Amino acid sequence: MKNTLVLLVLVTGIFFAGCQTSGKKSSAKSKTEKNDSIKVITRHFHDDPNAPVEWKIPMKMDKDGKYVRNGIAVRYLKSGKIAEKIPYVMGKKEGIRLTYHSTGKVYKEQPYVDGKLTGICKRYDRQGKLAAEYPYKNGLPGMGLKEYTNLGKVRPDPKLTIVKKDEVKTYGKYRLLLSLTGKGTNRIKSVQYYQGVLVEGKYFHKNLVPIVNTSPKKGELIINVPKGATINKTINIIAVAKTYTGLKLILQKSVKVAVRG
Repeated sequence: MKNTLVLLVLVTGIFFAGCQTSGKKSSAKSKTEKNDSIKVITRHFHDDPNAPVEWKIPMKMDKDGKYVRNGIAVRYLKSGKIAEKIPYVMGKKEGIRLTYHSTGKVYKEQPYVDGKLTGICKRYDRQGKLAAEYPYKNGLPGMGLKEYTNLGKVRPDPKLTIVKKDEVKTYGKYRLLLSLTGKGTNRIKSVQYYQGVLVEGKYFHKNLVPIVNTSPKKGELIINVPKGATINKTINIIAVAKTYTGLKLILQKSVKVAVRG
């Protein structure tokens, strides 16, 4: 009888130990299920599963149950080399986007905040030397483009030149002839001129008023002055020049217009 009682106690202890072990396994399984909200989507070139991988995109389920980009999305060349890395936080770009030369060296660094370009962007040549720096804020390009020579020196900027033509007495018009002059003009492929005010005095936006171009690099603002009218105002002229490297050089200059018809 005594031996039977001991055996019963041992069996009961083993039963409860097994229950505790089973509970731990259940907890681990629950944790794995939570991690199932993260997945990586793989896309192939031309949507052909036999073609090389073009994208690997990490996705995470948001509070509404929808999968959004979250983590480092990677784009590949057909050779298998990395073309770019784009950081996301719950569907929005956040952090430094990196684009690469085919050599594997970094080509572009683009900082993002809350899904918009914000900060100093950088470009590098194929040898890894800094080639250009240019500012953005909330997705808007700003003044301050710097392009560098192979020796690391800053390339000179052209000047925004405004020539006044008073033709009020003969044609009732006052003209402002716009151009870029001086050192650095050889960097410029084309120019679009505007009038208005930059955001924070520095950043370009779409609400500026375009000025008519008379050639790819020159513009003309015509102010009609009716007979007997008086015009006395300051106009802010903005030049958005496209360089041969594809970057935007933004210049501005104010001009005083005081004339009577």
